[in-house]
Amino acid sequence: TKLDETNYSLVLEYADKTLRDYLRDDTIPFKWESQLNFAREIANAISWLHDDKEIIHGDLHPNNILINDGKIKVADFGRSCQRKGSVSHTKAYGVIPYMDPKFFEQNLIQKYGLTEKSDIYSLGVLFWELTSRSSPFNFEKKGFDRDSIKLMILNRVRENPIPKTNDKFVSLYKKCWQHEPDERPPICQIIEELDSIDPIINNLPTNSNKSKITQDKDSDLNITT
Repeated sequence: TKLDETNYSLVLEYADKTLRDYLRDDTIPFKWESQLNFAREIANAISWLHDDKEIIHGDLHPNNILINDGKIKVADFGRSCQRKGSVSHTKAYGVIPYMDPKFFEQNLIQKYGLTEKSDIYSLGVLFWELTSRSSPFNFEKKGFDRDSIKLMILNRVRENPIPKTNDKFVSLYKKCWQHEPDERPPICQIIEELDSIDPIINNLPTNSNKSKITQDKDSDLNITT
């Protein structure tokens, strides 16, 4: 049928569920290999946005990431902007635990605008959540008010790693959620580090426990707009 000249309809693919629904569903097994695969798919989607399209998503959180047939789809671009136009987006929106903490600082000479590093911060929190399957600061259950969460984040409070999580993965998401944007890695580096992580072995040895581990050893990219 012919569409009205001023009113348009947009038909989108219907996804099975959001990442949040998936992670909170205890009946779904979610082992390390799947956690790492999801992290890679999300990172590849962000790489396509940042490097190919020069777009900043600006509102990454589990309800804006969809899962369909086991594949990740990044959705909801209502907060997104072109990289060159990011300075015009000065007002902070989003889900507090996933937002760039620079938005919460009151002493900035100029209002902080969205950058690629804002997405990187959100990515770090999402990576942690893939291993925990719970919300950061457990804000969904504890009912923290917005100001309390902001204060914790501004005070550099971050979630503790889940025991036995791959050391390289922990190191990566800790770099992503650094307070200062310049200390967060670019998406290309994140993908390189993800590709270097073993999808089978979760709790890789650190220098402090290498001898113990050695002893034990013997005996499609999708974007939805």
